[in-house]
Amino acid sequence: MNIEELVAAVTDGAAPLLSCLGQPVVAYHVTAIMREADVEQAQEMQVELLRRTFEALVADGLEDAAAEHFASKLAGHVGSAWKLLHSADGTWH
Repeated sequence: MNIEELVAAVTDGAAPLLSCLGQPVVAYHVTAIMREADVEQAQEMQVELLRRTFEALVADGLEDAAAEHFASKLAGHVGSAWKLLHSADGTWH
């Protein structure tokens, strides 16, 4: 998979986030994480995206628990996609 396909896969089902932040903003951050080759830096960027996602969803009216659940789910998708992209053989085990 290439970065564009992974960004599309990660943001699929992210309508609440896309509606409050906008697709270009979310795609920008996810793409930046996918392009980062250093695992620690990518994880730091992912934590920052998680924080921003939570804040944006709460500011848009979602309750804290729902926002936290959604943000965590998105972060998991981003992490899995990063691992797939950066694995040696292109498959995630």
